[in-house]
Amino acid sequence: MKIRCARCGTLLFVYLKVGEGRLWHCWRKRIIEDYTVKVGDDVKCPKCGAIVGLEKEAFINIKQRSIVVEK
Repeated sequence: MKIRCARCGTLLFVYLKVGEGRLWHCWRKRIIEDYTVKVGDDVKCPKCGAIVGLEKEAFINIKQRSIVVEK
């Protein structure tokens, strides 16, 4: 599935989602392609600079309403 920035539509991740429901965080081992920019713990869109999540040890905690998920 493709994950895009809600503000500008830029592709952020290509991600392998398992199961149904909302995307609360992205596990690092399931991220196939990563186009984001990391600044400290913030994960940002490379085009508009919007914060889309916070980097944790094993996953990226997604900021809700900052992404659009395409199947």
